[in-house]
Amino acid sequence: MDKKQPLASVSTLRCAEEPEVQVEVQGKEIPAEAPLSTSQPIAKENTGQAQIWRNLSSVPLLLSSFLTCLIFSLLYCLFIYHVLIRQHPQVGGVLFDGPTSNLLISIFSQVFALLSESMIRGLLDTLRTTLADREKGTSASAFFGISAATGWLSVFRIASVDAFRDVWCDLRLLVPALGLLFGSILKFQATFDYYFSSSDIKTPVYAGLVPIDIRLLSNIRTTDLWVYFQSFTSILLAHPRYSVPFPLQQCDGNCTAFLMPGGLEMLRQVSPHLNLTAFHGGIFDNVEVIRVEDSRGITLVYERMDPKFEFDWSRECIYPGEQLKDGVQLCLKQDGKSVIAGWTSCPQQIFDFHECSKNTSWTGTPMEWTTKMTAYFQFATVTYNRNNGSIVDIKPSPAGLSDQITLSAADYITLFSRLLIPSPGETDALVTTKINSIIYDLTWLHRTYQVSFPDQKDTPTSYLRNFLAVPLQFAVVATSFANYSIDPDTLKAFFGGDGLPLPEVMRTVAVGGKSTTMLLIKEWTGWAFIGGAIAMLLVTTGGIVWVLSRPVKVVGRIGIPELDILRVGGWDRGEENGVERGGQTKTWAGEPTSRGLTDLPGGTVGRDQCDASSWKLAAALKYWRVVSVKGDGGADAALIAVPSDTGGKKRGLGG
Repeated sequence: MDKKQPLASVSTLRCAEEPEVQVEVQGKEIPAEAPLSTSQPIAKENTGQAQIWRNLSSVPLLLSSFLTCLIFSLLYCLFIYHVLIRQHPQVGGVLFDGPTSNLLISIFSQVFALLSESMIRGLLDTLRTTLADREKGTSASAFFGISAATGWLSVFRIASVDAFRDVWCDLRLLVPALGLLFGSILKFQATFDYYFSSSDIKTPVYAGLVPIDIRLLSNIRTTDLWVYFQSFTSILLAHPRYSVPFPLQQCDGNCTAFLMPGGLEMLRQVSPHLNLTAFHGGIFDNVEVIRVEDSRGITLVYERMDPKFEFDWSRECIYPGEQLKDGVQLCLKQDGKSVIAGWTSCPQQIFDFHECSKNTSWTGTPMEWTTKMTAYFQFATVTYNRNNGSIVDIKPSPAGLSDQITLSAADYITLFSRLLIPSPGETDALVTTKINSIIYDLTWLHRTYQVSFPDQKDTPTSYLRNFLAVPLQFAVVATSFANYSIDPDTLKAFFGGDGLPLPEVMRTVAVGGKSTTMLLIKEWTGWAFIGGAIAMLLVTTGGIVWVLSRPVKVVGRIGIPELDILRVGGWDRGEENGVERGGQTKTWAGEPTSRGLTDLPGGTVGRDQCDASSWKLAAALKYWRVVSVKGDGGADAALIAVPSDTGGKKRGLGG
């Protein structure tokens, strides 16, 4: 193909020994088959490590970007692993709370993406000259497509013309997508979670709940029982100080679970008589929250019963309220270690005629409000608000539910009988009044929701759940009260053994601190980022080693695309251009040559120093000016570089 293409004259910067500056203005023609690189072969004896070390000085910018990306990647991956994956936002005295971590990963991920893109583009730009130095060279599409000076849209056009069959161009197109992926993956479904920032304030305590001991509760005064049932029947499982909903995998729409950790006011400092609360001595006066480590609470699981379920109405039920000419039916049935409970009250139409005790038709039919309760010990780390005692955060033990607690229907019947039925010959008017008031509350509840709010069928069942849970919440209070109000010898005589101590498993530590948030990412996104970063760095390392180990002198870069292109093409040399191919040297005559920048301020840069003097070459640009020169006969203008002392001012971009 004889067609020649004119090359617009460009005066280029070079390192040489000649002092003069030659500027070619007239258009010249070069053959279409002009080589893209004139890298110099390295002597055969310079093999292996010698080749690598010789080429190292030729790619300072690539090595700088690689080392910068490597160091930043290591530090950032450590941050991701420690703060985000292991969820330890406290690093020494620095706390990376949720908003701070969110901001930092936004910044750091973008910085990582920019460094990675710069490193990959630098590698591809260096790699293309190595590809061109192979026996058959490389395609022009690949050579220009992976150039750092070629914009993404231009690469897209080059690749699309070839139906995206050029692997190098396709790789170059994917570089921005790689940056987008690294810049956003950590934010995928990331949320904020509670984080407790601990202080040095701590004390050993007893915390949690104990099972029902009917020996103790049956000897508690009825008025004391009444206070707890009256206070908690309507709110216990919904109160933020004592209970939180607890999702269980085995629970479906027929199941509800709650975790009761005990409550802040139940904490007792470790002492012989359990009469010191956690606040005794003012130890936690100046903290925001109190965290109780791994305390033993109780998880209650409630299941709905079949509407046709029936109790043994004579043996499994009690019927308090006769003294008020009213009636409550409360039934409990043993089911393994669980109990099944149900309740109802005398209907309005029977109560209006004061015939609840005579007309017992309402006591022999399936109950509308029933539930099955199962209890388990559950260890959890609980954080309470210091000022109001509410549960701020609760983290159940990864081990899950502990031992199942044996609940006794007979014990519940005994306890509820003391609470709702006056003992024969009861003369204490206060006791009778308390019993009557709670019966009135229960019957009013049932009739109100039965008549006025029939659609809210679950409310009486919710009250029943609370009613069954109150003894479990109250048992630890009664135990503590007995320990510091009854003589130890009396306790030992009554309960046997050591009396009624709290079990050692309840002994734990309360720690003061403050509340904050932490950034909670999907764990797989953190590992994906780290794995992707490691893979990218390994591939880049392999690419750099391969380029440096080639038996060809790598052409250095100064990071200015126009000048780098001219240096790669060999057009900054004042010599005949040629390249050896297949044992023959092809040359061409008449191409433009230029000389310049031989006497740079600060010292002369010789040919052997070119590849190691990127900073000096870049610094020399301030002593040169670029001028547009019009061609003869209306020819297109050309851009030429001239020394600043021939073209006006030495500094600035102005005329």
